[in-house]
Amino acid sequence: MPVSRIYTGGSIVYFQGDKGDDVYVLQSGRVVLISTAIDSGEEIREEVQVGEFFAVKSSMGRYPREETAQVIGKTTLVVFKLNEFEQFILKNTRLILKMLRVFSKQLRDIHRQVRNILKADSTRDPAFELMNVAESFYKSGNVDHAVYAFERYLGYYPSGEFTSRAQELLQMARKGQSYPTGYPELESQAGPGHDTLDPSFMAQSMLPADSVDDDPFAMPEDDSFGSDDGGAVDATELLQEGQEHFRNGDFESAAELYQKAQEVTSPHSEAEAAAVARCLYELGRTQIKLKQVNEASQTFSAYIKQHPTGPSVKPSIFQLGMIAQSSGNNERAATLFKKVVSMNPPDEMTDEAKKRLEAL
Repeated sequence: MPVSRIYTGGSIVYFQGDKGDDVYVLQSGRVVLISTAIDSGEEIREEVQVGEFFAVKSSMGRYPREETAQVIGKTTLVVFKLNEFEQFILKNTRLILKMLRVFSKQLRDIHRQVRNILKADSTRDPAFELMNVAESFYKSGNVDHAVYAFERYLGYYPSGEFTSRAQELLQMARKGQSYPTGYPELESQAGPGHDTLDPSFMAQSMLPADSVDDDPFAMPEDDSFGSDDGGAVDATELLQEGQEHFRNGDFESAAELYQKAQEVTSPHSEAEAAAVARCLYELGRTQIKLKQVNEASQTFSAYIKQHPTGPSVKPSIFQLGMIAQSSGNNERAATLFKKVVSMNPPDEMTDEAKKRLEAL
C-alpha cells in the first residue's frame, strides 16, 4: 500500500543521478524539481502542483533520476512502489492519457533544444553531432533520451563511422548501466558528409526527406497528446487543489478552481461527476468565507436542485439554514433546520440543527 511521508523544509527527496523505483504524489506543501537545461546549461526550477505525480519516468524506465527534488516548507508526499503505481494507473486510464500528454510535450521540448544546439554550429558533421548529443545524454544520466538518440543514429546511419560504438553504448544503456568510465572520447576520423543517410529509413520516417538531412532530430508535432494547454479540465484535480487552497486560507483561489470545475459538462467517470458536484458544494462554503452570502445561498440551492440525491444535500440545507438565521429570517431558518433534523442518518449536524431550533 502507498505510504505518506512528512518532510521538513529544505529536505531532499532525491538527488539527480540517484536510482530508485518510488513514485511520489504531492499531497500538501511544496516540492521543486531542479534540473539543467541541455542547451544553455542554466538551472531549471519546476514546482510540482498538489495532486501531481513526479519521478514517474525514471522509476518506470529504471534509470537515474533526471532532476533533484527539494522540499519547500513542511510537505507531505504519498509514496508508491513501482508495482503499486503500475496497478494504480491500470485502473485509471485517464491518468495514463494525461501522463502521455506531459511526456510528449517534454520530449518535443527536448527535441527543440537539441535542434537549436545542432544548428548553432552548422560546420560540424550532423552525424557526429547526433552521436555527440546521444553520449552527452548518457553521461548526464538521461538514459531514455540517450537510447532514443542512439537509435536515431543507427536508423539514419546504419553503416556510419560510429555504428559499432552506437550499438555498444545502446546495449549498455538499455541494460541500465552507467556510461563506462575511461571510454574513448568521441572523435571523427572523416570529414563532414562521410556518413550518409539510409534512404529506406528516411522513407519510413513521418518527415519529408529534405527535412531529415537538415534536422535528424525532427519529429512530427503531436497535437492530440502534446497541446500546451495540458488537456481538458480534470474536476478531480481541481477539487484537490481547491481543498488545499481552502485549508491554507486562500479562499479566492479555491473559489476559482471550484468554479472552473463547473465547466466539466460531460464527466468521463462517476468519480469525476462526483468531484464536479462536490466542487459546487465547496464553492458555496468558500463564498461564505469570502462573505459572499447571497452567492453562497444561490450555490447551495443550485447544488440541491442539480444533485437532489447527492451526499452534500443535507449539509447544503444546513448551510442555507445558517444563512437565513444570520440574516434574521428565523422562520425560514427553522424550516430548514427541521428538514435537517428529519434526514437520515442522525449525526453531529442533526444535533447542531436541533440546538439552533431550540435557540430560535
